[in-house]
Order: sequence, then structure tokens, then C-alpha cells
Amino acid sequence: MKAISFTRSNAIAIAELILNGMPSLSLVPTSTKRGSYRYFLSKLLAGTWSGSIFNAAGNSKLPFYAFSTLPMLTCPGAGACSKFCYSFSAWRFPSAFVRQIANSMLLQTEEGRGKIATAFLALPQGVTVRLYVDGDFDSVETLAFWMKLISQRPDLKVYGYSKSWELFLCLSLRPGFAWPANYMLNLSSGSKYGAAMRERMQALPITRGEFIATSVNAYHIAARSYQGKDKAGWVAYARNVRASFAGPVFVCPGKCGSCLPGGRHACGDAKFKGIKIAIGTH
Repeated sequence: MKAISFTRSNAIAIAELILNGMPSLSLVPTSTKRGSYRYFLSKLLAGTWSGSIFNAAGNSKLPFYAFSTLPMLTCPGAGACSKFCYSFSAWRFPSAFVRQIANSMLLQTEEGRGKIATAFLALPQGVTVRLYVDGDFDSVETLAFWMKLISQRPDLKVYGYSKSWELFLCLSLRPGFAWPANYMLNLSSGSKYGAAMRERMQALPITRGEFIATSVNAYHIAARSYQGKDKAGWVAYARNVRASFAGPVFVCPGKCGSCLPGGRHACGDAKFKGIKIAIGTH
């Protein structure tokens, strides 16, 4: 595993410069070795970056097709989540960091959105897609763009998590707008919005329910008790998660597609509508 070799603040700074049309590699490590940060960023700035828009292979935690943008920089609804956002950990992989920048750039222009649409419409029949793994809907226009695309592929099972609640509520008020039936939204914890807006979001037809990150004993994170390899460890971890809630809660094992039989997942299952899903953090 490649360790991130420049600070989070430097990474944010270089991403902001590129998005604002002022590219600079002064904050990036000088190594031009194939696969390095400078190697991929140089290709992006030269227009020769050939990375995929959607991560098709997934990873050990996500077996579905996935789309990401830059965390925090594309998250208008972010609040307390900035303190525990796991998305920054992806920046230890230079290619993931640059893919997030590239996708964020594509969403800024009509030509770029056209490339995203082409890639989305070409996805295999009936697959599951997650929007967004990292980042979030950054504007009403971006949200409307995605909802229109999703409605054009009713065979796809699309789901995601968002804190951009105000954008959803604004779009829902547009005359003639209808939410695609094949999109399911989880309301992420850590949003800057309060209970009143959360209640309005719960009423949207696309909303499954809340997905909440809650504090647990650091031991469970270090021992990866949430993975369930040790039954006793999993039971103790799940009990620790549920202790934060008064009512029923479904405990997330941290790996999409593993919590239900047949590769299904509670976050995208209508049977779990209204049920809180929680995962431990520290």
C-alpha cells in the first residue's frame, strides 16, 4: 500500500488550484516515478490522463460500480463529518486522488458532463452503481444532471449517501420534476443541516433512511471487529454501536454487498426504508 507523501492541506490546495484553472505542481512531491502523484497529475494537466470515470472493479469494501469526486471541496452540506471523513484516506493512492480531481473537473463543463453521460449510459445491464463514494452533489445543476441520467437507465440499481440536503429539496420543487424510481438515497450523518431539514428529506420518495457514523471503542476499529471474522468481536462491536440508539438499528459491517444474502445491501434495499443503519467510527 502506498502511503500518502504530502499533507492533507497540501493535497486540498493542489486540488483547489487545478479546479480553479491555476494548475501548480509546487506542492506535490518531486518524484516522477510511474504511478506517483506527480506522474498522474502531470498527465491530467497535459490532457493525457486516461483513467476511468467509473471505478468498475471496485475494491475490497465496494464490489459495485462507483463514482467519486473530491471530498469536502464538493460537499456543500458538510458539517461535523469533516472531522472524521474517511474519503481522505483514499488519497494514499495517487490514482484515486487524481480520478477525484478529474471527475470534479468534468462536472464543471458541458463537454465534461457529456463524457460522464456517455460512460454512465454504457454501463453493463442491471449493475449496481454507487454515487458518490467520495465527494457529494455540489449544485442543483449537478444533482439534476445525475437524476436525468439515472432515469434513462431504469435497469441500473443506483444508490448513494448525501449531506447536500438543501439541493435535493430545491430540485424537488421544480415544476414537472420527478425522481427516478431506481435511485435510493441514504442521509449521511455529519451534515451541517438540522432536524427540521432532515425530516423534510425523510419525506422524499427516494430516501431510504439515515446512515449514521457513531463513536465506538477504538479497540473495535483497531481489531477490525466490524468485519465479522471473529464472531465474539463482531457481537461486542455491534452491541457497542447499538448502545448509541434508543430504537432498532442495523449495524453496517463496513463492506458493501456483504450485509445481506446474495450480494444485496441494506443501504440499497427498500425493505430497510426508515431503518437507521449505523457504522462505528472513532
